[in-house]
Amino acid sequence: MKRTALLLALLIAGTSSAVAAPKPLEVKKLTLIAVNQSAEKLVISGKTLVTVANTDGLNSNILLTGLDVNGVQLWQKTIDSGVDEVALAAATDPLGNIWLAGASSKVVAPESATAQVQAENSDGVVLEPITQLRGDMNVLTLWKVSSQGELLGTYSSAQSAPALINAISVNASGVSIAGTMQDKPFIQSANSQGVFGKAISIGTTKTTLNAIVRHADGTLSVFGTSSETLGGKKLAGVRDGVLIKVSKTGALATVVRSSAPKADRSWLAADSTLALTGFVKTGKVIETAFTKFTSAFAPTWTQRVTSLGTSAVVSAGNTTYGAFNTTSLFAWKPGTPSLALVAFDSKGVMTAAYGSSEITEPIALVYSKDFGLVGLARSTSQTLSLFKVA
Repeated sequence: MKRTALLLALLIAGTSSAVAAPKPLEVKKLTLIAVNQSAEKLVISGKTLVTVANTDGLNSNILLTGLDVNGVQLWQKTIDSGVDEVALAAATDPLGNIWLAGASSKVVAPESATAQVQAENSDGVVLEPITQLRGDMNVLTLWKVSSQGELLGTYSSAQSAPALINAISVNASGVSIAGTMQDKPFIQSANSQGVFGKAISIGTTKTTLNAIVRHADGTLSVFGTSSETLGGKKLAGVRDGVLIKVSKTGALATVVRSSAPKADRSWLAADSTLALTGFVKTGKVIETAFTKFTSAFAPTWTQRVTSLGTSAVVSAGNTTYGAFNTTSLFAWKPGTPSLALVAFDSKGVMTAAYGSSEITEPIALVYSKDFGLVGLARSTSQTLSLFKVA
């Protein structure tokens, strides 16, 4: 987890117009269902919650843990190829397979050496084994895993430098990732058999891509932040949130900027229905924005809440759930940074609110009919906790 924390950077974000101010709601308590000190990602596969962690030892490996609805461990599997590997993003495909995206180091071929003459060792000195140097993690890697944690395939693409992967999206035709390589944003896709296509670069070091969505027609939607001109659209604030449509051929088809004068904005996360979240920072005021967009990037509704910046979003039918960290929500005032969860209907009206002072920053939200809404968050003791709506 420490290794991944060094690789990952938390960014700040934002959004646009708004519906009517929400009516005061009772903030109900979230239910904590498990504590997992090493979990970094969370997905649902069938009737199993799966957490993803990165462990460190002689080699860094990937640890997957399957849990039931009460947080009871069903199985635990390790991906260990003998070299360093780290998972940075996770998602499931329509068949319930888990796709992990990350980085690994090359398998080093054994050196051919001349035979060594055994030296005399009259004093009986025992030599310590020589620790091999770790290789650079320059291999962009996808792992396909079953709902029971069995490794089904490993697909790799050697790069000139390590890739920092911020997001992954999977559908029936393949997988796409968004991230940064050598400080520049990129998109990479592979088909369902793990065959990589050509990487796509978008912008320069002044642009960051935080979320990606694959569409059935072969296009991609990418979201993030930028302080440079993209697709002919110039900067309007300090930093603007950006919504980018990429064509099937890899060209920038549409760029929409979410901006405000003197505001620092970025989109942090998105789901397949184009529900987005990010934050807006104007001076010392920070708000989290939740916005539902059409496929043409037209907002259908927007709500903003006072926050500390970190947020997550997921849709379940006509309901959109948003999690964020804050020190107050309606009459609930925990005093210290705590996690709040709100539910929006199809028109963006806030219909329910939840909170817990035992957890702080949201990391992931997932939903299924079997589990309902489940989330992964950092706790006040800096461990990680799973939570759900009771």
